[in-house]
Amino acid sequence: MTPSDVERDLERARHLAFAADEEAAKDLLLSLMPAIEETDRDDLMLEVYAQLGEIYLVRTAYDGVTECLKRMNDCLTIYSQIRAGARPDAADQVTMPDEAVDAMICRYTRRAQFLQTGLAATHGEHESAEGWLRLLGQDAGVFSDLDAEHAYLVTHAQILCAVALCDDDLHVQSIPLWEKVFDALDGPGDGSEFDDTLRVLAGTGYGRFCVDTGRLTEAEPWLRRAGARAQARDWHLATARTQLERATAAWVAGDRRLAQDLVHGAYPAIAEHARAHDVSRCWLLFGLLGISVGALDDADERLGHAERHWRELGRPLHIHRILLQRSWVDILREDFGAAAERVTAARALLDDWPRHSWLQYARLDDHLGSLLRAQAVSDPDTAEEKLARACELKVPAALAVDSVRYALGDADARMRWATHVSARMLAGAFAVAWEWGNTSLVSELIEYHCARGTFSVPETSAPADWADTATAAVPVDDTGEYALVASGPGPGAGAAGTGPLTKLGALPPLRMDPGSEPILVRYRELAFQRYGRQVTAADPEWSTWP
Repeated sequence: MTPSDVERDLERARHLAFAADEEAAKDLLLSLMPAIEETDRDDLMLEVYAQLGEIYLVRTAYDGVTECLKRMNDCLTIYSQIRAGARPDAADQVTMPDEAVDAMICRYTRRAQFLQTGLAATHGEHESAEGWLRLLGQDAGVFSDLDAEHAYLVTHAQILCAVALCDDDLHVQSIPLWEKVFDALDGPGDGSEFDDTLRVLAGTGYGRFCVDTGRLTEAEPWLRRAGARAQARDWHLATARTQLERATAAWVAGDRRLAQDLVHGAYPAIAEHARAHDVSRCWLLFGLLGISVGALDDADERLGHAERHWRELGRPLHIHRILLQRSWVDILREDFGAAAERVTAARALLDDWPRHSWLQYARLDDHLGSLLRAQAVSDPDTAEEKLARACELKVPAALAVDSVRYALGDADARMRWATHVSARMLAGAFAVAWEWGNTSLVSELIEYHCARGTFSVPETSAPADWADTATAAVPVDDTGEYALVASGPGPGAGAAGTGPLTKLGALPPLRMDPGSEPILVRYRELAFQRYGRQVTAADPEWSTWP
């Protein structure tokens, strides 16, 4: 086999990888290695390892990525030493011109940096990934014929980093990366497989970002465009992945039939290509659909498949969520002991995960309150005690989460937060207070709600709490701390009793009765102790009685 034959097969392997036929691409690449060794072409061998590393990366075979990186770096180190004059013993064996050697070192150093970036990102080592991405982005500007490949590698790496951040609920940090990606992809493109790959990956990843953050109407065109481009290339897996994201969006919007049609249409290609993360997300939707029709045994089996895959991948946040979702199956079966065990395991995962946030703990406490509420309904003899404990969990969590709503300066962002985050939790807090029969607490919640403002709750065919546990939105507006609550006085908010009851940011203390303390004092204190949320501003109190 001549070097030109090898180069032709390397191009064919790349084509197969773009079409997600990684097994055929890998077999072809491995078959080329003996011929390359025989011709003593280190540049071609570096290309083989670079392509194999990318294949192993997308198939989550991380040991393979590490081995490819080692082989590449060993080779590049030797050539760098030769060019620096540190290996005179090996210099005579080099047959390539110096300029060709320098170009090879430059090109495959970048390819190795790309793999290092992707590997760090998929492991959740986001700071390390950022460092590798910064190195990859440095452009020596010496080899102009490598500029197009360099631009491709940088944009592809940015997409990998942005998607990995979103997988860890770090959507805020991904925004600058998405902006850079779309700056790079501005324009019609050149129609190459490289360009179409980036556009499909970017459209799919950003579409999922929009679904995760409640921007459902914005997600649809991105996903449809990415799907159409992938379908035009006959890239079955890429097309299916856009369908999976659209299925998740349909589920969040309450369109169960569309979600079912889309995920069932997507699953065959996703299962065939065995991408574990996508397979797990399909099984999650299958499980949710099973719960929605009361098929609890089927749902638990499907959710179990999702949990198994995520455990194999070592994704603690996804395991945490699937445990909470499976606990809903236990609750609906009235197996409260099993549900409590799963919730405890979910909390332990969150405790051990270094990137946990107060919002995740608030949602977890709200879920535990729902478990107590279900126990109270099942056993009336313990109802009062369990509903009181449920209020101790659900009311502070709801107040903490709702405290963000009016810290958001943008009206659309406030509505997204209200619709996708605050609404269900506040509704649950009202429900347990009402079922407990605590009319004083109900009155205080009503007073808080009236002063805070109203919001709409989206209509869905199944508005039960379980429907949102594993698909809850992660708003990203304003700051990485979920829009820290403003504490300064708002327009018209002066001394007690003056100005309208409107304010952007945390409300001052509200007093309904001149003979009583301000409302929700204990629950506001719990919100601060547990989640660090200052629900009430340090301003003069507002009197709400006539």
